[in-house]
Amino acid sequence: MASQSSTLHHASDASFASLIEVLDQLIPLSVKLKISLRTVILETSYRKGARILNAGSTQHMLWFMLDGLAREIRVNKDTFEENTSWFWFQKSFLYTTPGFFSRESSESTIELLEDCKMVIINYADLIKLKDAYFETETLIEKVRGGHDSVRQSLADDIRNLATEERYNKHHTMLNNLFGRTQMRYIASYMGMSPDRLGKLRRK
Repeated sequence: MASQSSTLHHASDASFASLIEVLDQLIPLSVKLKISLRTVILETSYRKGARILNAGSTQHMLWFMLDGLAREIRVNKDTFEENTSWFWFQKSFLYTTPGFFSRESSESTIELLEDCKMVIINYADLIKLKDAYFETETLIEKVRGGHDSVRQSLADDIRNLATEERYNKHHTMLNNLFGRTQMRYIASYMGMSPDRLGKLRRK
């Protein structure tokens, strides 16, 4: 499916401020880095259903989602069934591993579940910032470390917690998903059957 994006343009002041708000929570950014970052940040919108990254392709830009909802899809190598392995919410960085940072082909697909508004930085521009400002490397490590941590936490919960315990622990996040996407996607993400998820929700 085509990405179905509107034209890329320089990010608005409001969109850039939303990005900086999140980045400043990771590390305090220098004024010089912010000024340079401002010149390369782009903005666009995508329609619901767009697959902005396909498995087997290389991700050349890092997305920061201002509004919307997206999922990561991995295909079971035996059954060829698509499974939802992750969700991205508002103010999330969208990238796959392997993929954007390793410059390897992605093993998964990114699909948008709602109309989404994004700001974007190209890999080449990120590398230029990394070469010019030492703090960029620390910032990248913070972004990746935080993402890896929450993904590992969910994987541990799927492995170690009973389904009802898992449901209760992630109840707030699940309520943010119900009504916005398909139950089978949510169930796949939580490592349980749609029937079991439905019963827990009705309790």
